[in-house]
Amino acid sequence: MNKKYLVKFNCIIGDYEHTANFIFNKKKTKWGYCKEFWGISKKNELSKNCFWDNWTLNAIKVYSEIEITNKQAKQIQQWGLV
Repeated sequence: MNKKYLVKFNCIIGDYEHTANFIFNKKKTKWGYCKEFWGISKKNELSKNCFWDNWTLNAIKVYSEIEITNKQAKQIQQWGLV
């Protein structure tokens, strides 16, 4: 059975914060998740496991990571949660 990873991000855009969810096919480091999700090219940490974007204007960090099955991933996508 293939595993997937449901990752919830805390995105800091100026003074505004929100969460975003994404399903990954492979387990990654926190940096790896943030790099792929936001397309960050250079690792620049604001604080531990919290990374600046390419312009040093906004930040992102992994809030949680859950291992899920392919079936669960399909259900989550059908519900529009990612």
